[in-house]
Amino acid sequence: MTALVLLDYYNFNDYVITKYPENYEYQGKVAYIPENTEISVQNLLELLLIYSANDAAYVSALTVSENVDKFLLLMNNKAKAFGMKDTNFMNPDGIDQENHYTTLNDLLKLSLKIMDKKEIISIVSKSNFVSNISGTEKIYSTTNLLLKDGYIGIKTGWTDKAGLTFIGLNQNNKREILTIVNKSKVDEKKYSHFSDTKLLYKTSIETYNTYQILSKNSVIYNIRNSNTNEIVRSQEDWSEFINRNNISRVKFDNYINKFITLSFNEYKKTFQITENKNYVTWNFNPLKLFNLNANQN
Repeated sequence: MTALVLLDYYNFNDYVITKYPENYEYQGKVAYIPENTEISVQNLLELLLIYSANDAAYVSALTVSENVDKFLLLMNNKAKAFGMKDTNFMNPDGIDQENHYTTLNDLLKLSLKIMDKKEIISIVSKSNFVSNISGTEKIYSTTNLLLKDGYIGIKTGWTDKAGLTFIGLNQNNKREILTIVNKSKVDEKKYSHFSDTKLLYKTSIETYNTYQILSKNSVIYNIRNSNTNEIVRSQEDWSEFINRNNISRVKFDNYINKFITLSFNEYKKTFQITENKNYVTWNFNPLKLFNLNANQN
């Protein structure tokens, strides 16, 4: 969210002067970015998103707003705009703090917005970057250890209360799978959030897939009378992305104004009933019919 707010006000190629809040103290993982130093927005975002530097979050906040509180207001307003009803930001770097919280569902909403932000995806998919912000040229490596396994993002995390966390984006196997892991056990190698991510990915691949409900030219209905049997077929394929363990039969749902609706699980598809080209023409003489009835009486 810190990166999104920063990009609301600046472009990749802009340069800003670094500054911190009064009495700022380095906490957690930091890059020791010096104050009153020119830095590109791209480099600032690399330090924030690839290297996960907490001081880069505060530099971002003071780049946009005159103080942290005003920046937090921007973060929380954007969260509300995204429908993140169970989220409240109390700082820009994600360190544990009272009344600072979110949920997996809200992280999903945020992640979907991030996926549309190509600038951020281009950054988080990097394994490393070079910066001389500390005074000497240095290579900074990503905290995402699954890049080699096809995960192009999005963000790692680790606090005492949240445990090991990771929002992963994988676009292999002609799929786009987003996984969100929170409160993974902090193991000795600090890898459990990645193991959990792989498990979620495997479960998704094995459980969900595109299922063809009707193929083009499938029979939808028959029109029968004493003379003909007209078969009406689908003009297009009908496929849905579903849980493969929950496959049912196609059922008739309703018929309204020459439109027939079929249902499959929670999905529905409507087809138009074409005009029947077969007609029966009745030729009769009303007077003869009247005479016939009269003679029978």
